[in-house]
Amino acid sequence: MASYAILDTPAEAGFDGIVQLACRLCRVPVALVSLVAGDRQWFKARQGFPPCQTDLNSSVCAYAVDHPGQLLIIPDLAADPRTSANPLVTGEPFIRFYAGAPLVSPEGHVLGSLCVIDHAPRPDGLTPQQQDDLRALAHQVVSQLELRRAIVFRDAVRADEGRAYRARDALRDTQAALTGANTDLSVALRAVVLGAMQAIPAAEGGTVEVLVGDHLEYQAVAGTLAAHAGLRMPLAGSCAGYCAQTSKPYRMTDAATDPYVKRDLIAHLQLSSAIFAPILHDGAVLGVLKLQSARPDVFSSDDLTLLNLFAGATTASLAAAETRSVLRAKDDYWRGLFNRLSEGFTIGEVIRDAEGRIADWRYVEVNPAWGALVGVDAATVAGRTIREVFPGIEDAWVTDFASVVETGQASSFTRQIGVLRRWYEGRAFPLGGDRFGVIVLEVTDRIEAEARRNALLQLGDGLRDVTSVGAMTRVAAEIVGRTLNATRAGFGRIIGDAEHVDVEPDWTAPGQVSIAGRHRLARYGNIGAGLALGEALVIDDVTTDPRTGADPHPLLAIGVAALVNMPVRERDRAVAVLIVHDVRPRVWTVEELEFLRNVADRLEAGVARVRAEELQAVLNHELAHRLKNTLAIVQSIATQTLRGVTERDLVDVFERRVLALSRAHDVLMQKSWSAAKLRAVMESVLSMQVDLGRFALDGADMDINPQAALSLSLLLHELATNALKYGALSAEAGTVRMAWRTEADGMPTLVLDWTESGGPAVTPPRGRGGFGSRLIRMGLLGTRSAALDYQPSGLRAEFRAPLADVQVQVH
Repeated sequence: MASYAILDTPAEAGFDGIVQLACRLCRVPVALVSLVAGDRQWFKARQGFPPCQTDLNSSVCAYAVDHPGQLLIIPDLAADPRTSANPLVTGEPFIRFYAGAPLVSPEGHVLGSLCVIDHAPRPDGLTPQQQDDLRALAHQVVSQLELRRAIVFRDAVRADEGRAYRARDALRDTQAALTGANTDLSVALRAVVLGAMQAIPAAEGGTVEVLVGDHLEYQAVAGTLAAHAGLRMPLAGSCAGYCAQTSKPYRMTDAATDPYVKRDLIAHLQLSSAIFAPILHDGAVLGVLKLQSARPDVFSSDDLTLLNLFAGATTASLAAAETRSVLRAKDDYWRGLFNRLSEGFTIGEVIRDAEGRIADWRYVEVNPAWGALVGVDAATVAGRTIREVFPGIEDAWVTDFASVVETGQASSFTRQIGVLRRWYEGRAFPLGGDRFGVIVLEVTDRIEAEARRNALLQLGDGLRDVTSVGAMTRVAAEIVGRTLNATRAGFGRIIGDAEHVDVEPDWTAPGQVSIAGRHRLARYGNIGAGLALGEALVIDDVTTDPRTGADPHPLLAIGVAALVNMPVRERDRAVAVLIVHDVRPRVWTVEELEFLRNVADRLEAGVARVRAEELQAVLNHELAHRLKNTLAIVQSIATQTLRGVTERDLVDVFERRVLALSRAHDVLMQKSWSAAKLRAVMESVLSMQVDLGRFALDGADMDINPQAALSLSLLLHELATNALKYGALSAEAGTVRMAWRTEADGMPTLVLDWTESGGPAVTPPRGRGGFGSRLIRMGLLGTRSAALDYQPSGLRAEFRAPLADVQVQVH
């Protein structure tokens, strides 16, 4: 709490506005910003509550402090055992309802609470919206506290700097006076006293007490001690004597309790506190330099340290060099915190146009860490605008900080300086007036690593969805170019022994030209030698690299100042190259090259997959051609063999069954005999019998395996044949509804429903029937799960098969 320096300070509009808003949002007459310190609670802001503080025994907020992660809501203080006896409940101001949100610092310390109070119980407490509002306002209180602490810290630093500058000036003036005094001891000693009082404003009087025998004599006096020249003090029984005897500086905080003070002189000298520094020369004590005040405890340890410097100055010219060294050390100390920060720190000031709008901002001060983060000498930027330091920088670096000044609200950001190709994360906060502060860290490595990971995921998705090598290379080129912030990316096929490269249509950044086409590698320098061996070519600057530096102009002419050629292999031989160009020189990092190797590996796998699929397609086409020829031969042999059979119906049935198998084969060929669409199989087989308009197909489409496709084809063929002969399809208005679904109870099952309507009345067949009837009773995949219901209105049939046996298995 002490670090916030807020206890017992006057009211501030920022905090008063929060309690007023809390009363309005929560509809209560009382709101407090309560801070807990020691044995009391003190109210930084209050609305509708008279006292400025109470003891902890009267505090309800103390209970809120015990629960830092949640609101404390007490609907009726008189009924709650924790507060029923509280004097603020039983007596004035008779509070009855309480809700408090803890104030938790960024370090996790609970400082107090923002609470709202009512004089009547509120059984329903606060609405969820009011609770959220109270929490949000509590966060605002903490933000105000943090801002106030930052300002207090800033002011303390400035005050310390002021003291350092004041001390420096006083020491300089004193040294000049000592130099001018030559051998006049009284002038020199008075210069020391006046200089010390100038450097330490708390001093009201000062003197140099020179050692004479066993006494100290006031020989140079100023301020309240001016009338006491010649006063003699004993070495024993005085603070100055104690300082001289120990040869150590001494700080007396209160004369009333100090053990060394000469008490009969306290009132005479108007003495309450003082500091003493021994005057030494070659280890011997010459006297004591003393500053005093009529107020107790006004001198700090730093004042004592400073006084000791002036005591050293009385050795005149012998200590001049040492004094200047100490002064420089003091200056360094006061600026140490600012300069030792590992984060970049900037103080900026906005620049307004004639209408008062913020158009730019200038650097007031930066620390050395900032210079290291952006690669700019920190000593060169003060007074320059951000657009002068970074020409072409994004407008957001101006507008966002302008908003911080205009709104007074701090803002966090993660943003790139494009001209540096670096990413930064930080927080900007107002400093009052037109000034603001910014703390930043460079996060380029993290942002680029995330981009590369996401790019590889995107590349995997992209390569999986394309079916040609050309499409793959276009997808990869764009992803690589955007991820690496390059100006061109493409894919080239190696011709011969890496003498030429045929570059396919490439990706380019705006303003860059495509280099698609054939290129002779020797034209661009010695860049093809390693490609045939599968070695990557990495050049950071074509003008200095020995492989291209002899004549970089052909590369520069096509916008290449830096490049990477990453081989893509097929059957252990480099057959292509992944190309990345940049219009500016750049150092390709190990992580970037590893990313390109990963992309090349994925391209290799993708190209291999496409080549395998193309080969599989050729094989499937040949297999399909031969299988269809075989079916045609079977059908031809059957036709010739059965030419003399008088029962032509049987021959037609056989030929149609062969045709049904052929149709199923055609559907399977659409997916290389790995699977077939269920609906496509149905439509292909049923369209053989009658117009598809007579069928109503209802169900979610799915992939089925080849065995299921062949079985379904024969089953539907027999059902449709019977429907044409005896069932619904034999009548002009008859229709068939074919529906399918999956059931998950127990073993997942595919259920097919065949329902005929609009045909003649049907009766069950007599006997066991022929081969077609046996096929129908065997059901789908020979499961024999076939339920046939010959209703007068038409046949209703249900077929079941395990879903795992029907679908394509994925491994």
